[in-house]
Amino acid sequence: MNLLELVAANQLNPTNENKKLSVPGQIRDTYAVYAIPLKYLYYNDQNGRINTAYKKYKAEFGMLEPEAGDTKYNEVFEKFIFDSNQQALKDTVQSIKDKSQQEPGVVLPDGRVIDGNRRFTALRMLQREDNIEKTFSAVVLPLDAKVDEKKIKELELDLQLGREERVNYDPIDRIFDVYNTIIVEKLMTVEEYKKASGAGNTRGINRDIRLAELILKFLNIVSPSKDSEEKQVDKFYLARDLKLDGPIEEIESTITKLNSGNKEVVTDAVLVHLAVLKSDEEQKDTTRVMRDIKKNILKDSERLEHYVDAVDSKVDIIVDAFEEKPINSANDIKIVFSNDEELQKSADTLNRSAERLIYKGENDSKRMKALAKLENIFETLEDMRPEDFDELTVDERLEAKGVIQDIKDVVFKLNKELIK
Repeated sequence: MNLLELVAANQLNPTNENKKLSVPGQIRDTYAVYAIPLKYLYYNDQNGRINTAYKKYKAEFGMLEPEAGDTKYNEVFEKFIFDSNQQALKDTVQSIKDKSQQEPGVVLPDGRVIDGNRRFTALRMLQREDNIEKTFSAVVLPLDAKVDEKKIKELELDLQLGREERVNYDPIDRIFDVYNTIIVEKLMTVEEYKKASGAGNTRGINRDIRLAELILKFLNIVSPSKDSEEKQVDKFYLARDLKLDGPIEEIESTITKLNSGNKEVVTDAVLVHLAVLKSDEEQKDTTRVMRDIKKNILKDSERLEHYVDAVDSKVDIIVDAFEEKPINSANDIKIVFSNDEELQKSADTLNRSAERLIYKGENDSKRMKALAKLENIFETLEDMRPEDFDELTVDERLEAKGVIQDIKDVVFKLNKELIK
């Protein structure tokens, strides 16, 4: 089945609408919209919003062959879309009920839905509800999913993230999509991803790559295997199920800036500690604990040395336990600890060591509050780049220069007082 052939044979009804699209390699930028019966359509298994959900499904049940219509494939992917944002989908269903489909989607000639998964899902639900056949208003792009993979990815990013009405990905799905697209699949460079997604600069994209690398280190600890890096990336669903985005984002910058001498040892210790926290059902705020470790241990060389010495042997014991029993689900991490009394003791020792150093750090930080404020200001300024100001107007750039001069004046006065 080829939708463009159906168009040529006048078997798809035009809606008399047009949709503007900027598609690499295509001369025209305006495309006719057609009313396409749902039986001809299927979900895009490469969609960045639901890619990790499909990775999890494949790990448990195996790969699904894309198939249009009322199929197992579409049924499974419909659930991914529903679970990704239930309220948004309910709102879309109600909007289509009240006003019909307002924004056309984008599909490929074989029926793959490149843009409009939520609208497509809402129409499928409404069709089941009233048993009246629905059509999906969409442009049919003359592209091939395999041959034109990069073009399709650029278009997806533009439609989902690069427009004013964009809705950001789930943090883990975003991190995975950046890493998978740029590092694993090598479909785009960082600069190309920035342009397609409408990002103001490459800093956030580069940070997502670093976050992904840190997440992969964590996954290699709790779910080690001899698989290739690409296969390990397939386990990214564990990061989403374990809600790793908060704690990993909390420590990434500080971990990255550690000197190379003990960086690997410290990183392993902190990530093992994170695994311990995730195994504790009573621990509800791992992000806060990682923040405390960052502020009171990682940023102080003396306490950091004590931390590494105190937990070193316990880290090895916990790593060995995961070597024996790699996890395949979020719940497995609890099971690994619950059945091993010696392991629980190691986890308790690790927690107590960190708590003592955090307590000491918090007491010291009260005494050195002013210094801590200065360090935070320095970190914020150090992270800024000239390109961050690229989108400012002329007047706004002048205002920014004025603020920088004010900062210089304040720093000069403080420095003058300190050297008296």
